[in-house]
Amino acid sequence: MGAVGIIAEYNPLHNGHIYHMEEAKRLTGSDFCVIAMSGNFVQRGEPACADKFTRAEWALRAGADLVVEIPQCLAVASAERYAEGAVKLLAATGVVTDLAFGVETDDLDALWRVADILDREPPSFRTNLAYHLRQGKSYPRAQFDALSDLNIPRSDVAIMTQPNNILAVEYIKALRRFAPQIRAVPIVRKGSGYNDTGLTGPLSSATAIRQALREGNEDVLETMPLFVSGAMRFDSQFPVTLENFGPMILYRLRSMSLDEIAALPDVNEGFEQAIARAARETSEIGAFLEAIKTKRYTMARCKRIAISALLHMQAELADGLLSDRVNLYLRVLGFLTGSRGILAAMASAGSAPVILRNADAAECTDLARDSMAIDAFATDLFGYVLGREMHRDSQSAIRL
Repeated sequence: MGAVGIIAEYNPLHNGHIYHMEEAKRLTGSDFCVIAMSGNFVQRGEPACADKFTRAEWALRAGADLVVEIPQCLAVASAERYAEGAVKLLAATGVVTDLAFGVETDDLDALWRVADILDREPPSFRTNLAYHLRQGKSYPRAQFDALSDLNIPRSDVAIMTQPNNILAVEYIKALRRFAPQIRAVPIVRKGSGYNDTGLTGPLSSATAIRQALREGNEDVLETMPLFVSGAMRFDSQFPVTLENFGPMILYRLRSMSLDEIAALPDVNEGFEQAIARAARETSEIGAFLEAIKTKRYTMARCKRIAISALLHMQAELADGLLSDRVNLYLRVLGFLTGSRGILAAMASAGSAPVILRNADAAECTDLARDSMAIDAFATDLFGYVLGREMHRDSQSAIRL
């Protein structure tokens, strides 16, 4: 039984995602498509535009057979940790044979060359990286400059200026280290660039789509399938934004001690002092984030810190899930009724418990249950913001 895996957020699901899913199945000839999807909060440190169950249903309607959740403590993380967590989850299914991911470059050999350098970290690269970090640069910028200092083609370095390429390199690194049995299948994206802010027709970027939704631009409807665009444009509860959680985040930060803030993921070098001060001195989430953003701490990193505080996440929890595979779990958000065979295959061939309902967590480790509690808390918060009860975490997965 062959299954192609896709790591996604579907924030929201759009035409480009459907193209990617169709190409993944065509190129691999897989029997099934398994999605590892971020939960209610996504990698860049923001709430998803819709709750995880709504987005899982979109994925199933778009052609997926099964959707499993990337735990929040792995989803709200740096590109490297996000990729490692998602790849380990797909490997733990025991059924995923290929990983398909989007890229901006058609020079696929360059992706492998850069991934090789970042995976091996030769002495010259480590020296350069340490130098640039000492200059107060963010890790992504320091990494890029360290690569630029090496005697490698400029075209190889240039691919690391594109967000999908950066994630692709991290996926390749994770596959090499933790799942060499899974084949990498890069798919060149079509349409506009990832960070393009203006709509460019049916294949617009997710960034442009989210902005158009906030602005009420009717042209956004052509960028998504009807089952997504209808909800996004005409259901008043969507899209969910970071501002919906702003007061909760600031309240949480004001109630935390310096030691508690210092224990959050991505916080080091005494940064907890600046966070605590800004939380006391600001009353709006945007002003708070601008107050703490620096060259070293990018806006995305600051947002991840804020969401980690909101969800009571500590660095040691994510470290524990990544360091020992016994702590992994496969929380199923939804599956097609006609694809039940893949669940049976996961149960027999997989290396992590398959969680369809809360009772299934009995066989998980204490650390895994702590992580699931955070996933459930994130769902509760979404329910509060949406003004409705959300008890899916105590029920069985979605079946279509």
